[in-house]
Amino acid sequence: MLADFEAQVEAAGQTNQKPFLDCLTENILSENDLKNLEIKPVKKYLGPICAGTIGLIYGPRGVGKTFLRDALSLCLTRNLDFGPFKSENPAGVLICDGEMTVNTLKDRHSVLSQNLPEPLRPLDFLSNEYLYRTGNPIVNLNDQLFQNAFIELIKTRGDRWDVIFFDNLSSLMPGIRENDTDAWGPINSFFLKLRWLNKAVAFVHHAGKSGDQRGASGREDALDYVLKLALPAGYDPEAGCRFDASLTKSRSLIGPEAAPFSFEIINHPSGGLSWTVTNQRESKKQTIIALLGNGITQKSICEILGVDKAYVSRIRAAAIREKVLSGDGTFTAGGMLKYGSVEIEKYTG
Repeated sequence: MLADFEAQVEAAGQTNQKPFLDCLTENILSENDLKNLEIKPVKKYLGPICAGTIGLIYGPRGVGKTFLRDALSLCLTRNLDFGPFKSENPAGVLICDGEMTVNTLKDRHSVLSQNLPEPLRPLDFLSNEYLYRTGNPIVNLNDQLFQNAFIELIKTRGDRWDVIFFDNLSSLMPGIRENDTDAWGPINSFFLKLRWLNKAVAFVHHAGKSGDQRGASGREDALDYVLKLALPAGYDPEAGCRFDASLTKSRSLIGPEAAPFSFEIINHPSGGLSWTVTNQRESKKQTIIALLGNGITQKSICEILGVDKAYVSRIRAAAIREKVLSGDGTFTAGGMLKYGSVEIEKYTG
């Protein structure tokens, strides 16, 4: 059995020739050893993305996951805040893209980065289409040979990349059984090796019909954060990329940085595209007040926005105290000035 284990260690790319028993014996940490062990503080980059973290970003097909990936990458390499996520250090980023065309990658990067400052750290792309066009094997996270080669790539590039995005799991794991927890084991092991190399890993995945991430729920066990994306109430596809996001798991963020937010791609006044990130609770509060002020009943608001009656009642009572709604729930003059321009046609039309 020991010989079999050592063979597995060698196959996984370990070069240590010591007997495994010696490796274990020599690396046991006593309580005092652990107390006196010198460990560098964890380097923080952007929100929940820190050195050694593993995160999941998921949402329904077409919601805008890749736009979010690109926005986060641009903020990471330029040391920019992203909505509630505060940037503490710039980070080099590698994006492993499984399904977008090279033309789309190029065009999207051009329009999104057009009005941003110059990068402080590199942003690189590993594209399945480009690999295929150049006669090379494509990315396959389920292939041990690819995993070993990728680990060696990361080691040889040193500190060029701090954060690695894998987008998306379905296209980067061809043939894997998504509901098979055992099939996820080698992928999880690969991500852990990247963590031990002090790299932050974020992988993008699809949501299932239930709205939760598709496939085995066990893949969330080792994750440091999970960011769920969903289409907002009253969403109109003609409005373009717009979604609500919430951290359903986070080991490091609390308070304002962990608050739900809304993300939207917009046209930049100077040309190209940009994005806005707004506090989701504040945005929803404004919408509820605008609906109430325009005579929409509390019951209808609950159905339109998918919120409970008590939540709407609290917002109504607070708005009356703040004198933006009158006692009968309609706008005061001040309320009309503050909330009268909030767009509600997509909810009432």
